[in-house]
Amino acid sequence: MRTMGKFLGSTAAIVLIAACAPAPPEEMAVRTDPAPVAEDFPDVGEIVEASWVEERMGAAEGRIEAPGPSDLRLSAVVKLRREAVAKVIGDLKCHPEAPEAPKQLKALLPPGVAWLSCELPTTTKARTAFVVDGSEQAFLISTTM
Repeated sequence: MRTMGKFLGSTAAIVLIAACAPAPPEEMAVRTDPAPVAEDFPDVGEIVEASWVEERMGAAEGRIEAPGPSDLRLSAVVKLRREAVAKVIGDLKCHPEAPEAPKQLKALLPPGVAWLSCELPTTTKARTAFVVDGSEQAFLISTTM
């Protein structure tokens, strides 16, 4: 009987955790205030314009997520000063790689450009700047860790 009680208690705990799991990520509206992006990316220089979304990352398929802090990803298409892009490329190790933008931002990325992926120093977030040499265009991603 005691074993059955432990089994039922464990089963109830699993069901409760599953019931508390967050809903799947929902589509977020595009925002244009550059201040939150600048806060995550102080080392890229002044952000002249920004269009960004912040997505709540969901649990992997088939994985039950326990309640707690959520992983967030901020993705931003930004316009920087030309000298800022040159500084990012000069200060960081960059390699050719195109960004994977959320669908809300895909239309804002210029087609047919040679993107460079530059890993920024990690803070409480993993951060990447995608830039185009000789351009003011950048795509920034930060993810909570």
